[in-house]
Amino acid sequence: MVQVITQSNIPLVRRMMTALGHNDMRPLVDALDENVVWKSNSLPPYFRFGGEHLKREGAVDLLAKVSSEYSFSRYDVDEIAEIDNQVWAICNVEAFHLPTKRKVEGRIAFRVTFRGHKVLTYEGFFDTGAVLHQQGDISPGQ
Repeated sequence: MVQVITQSNIPLVRRMMTALGHNDMRPLVDALDENVVWKSNSLPPYFRFGGEHLKREGAVDLLAKVSSEYSFSRYDVDEIAEIDNQVWAICNVEAFHLPTKRKVEGRIAFRVTFRGHKVLTYEGFFDTGAVLHQQGDISPGQ
């Protein structure tokens, strides 16, 4: 029996996140599969990039929306693990919210499924209430 050993995608995820911390979306865009499914678990009424985005064009549009609202100053991988073709990570993120000119920070958790070294699915989570509060969009108790 032949055992196929594939190269880890953890270094690729680290490169993509480091680049995001410098507002460079290119490594992430370059890694997108043509049929990628991108899910941002944030409500579209509050975050224009929220919801499910299909195919490479949909994911690129989502990333353009993120870039139009946030300028990242840090996107550090805190924890990362790989199981088969999936990479799970928790990142510490700091960004400048362009519309309100406020700094926002927090943690983002995500799972990326790869086909080879291309992103086939992404599903991400962050504390949307905390981000909305830091942006000044909601006050405590809302």
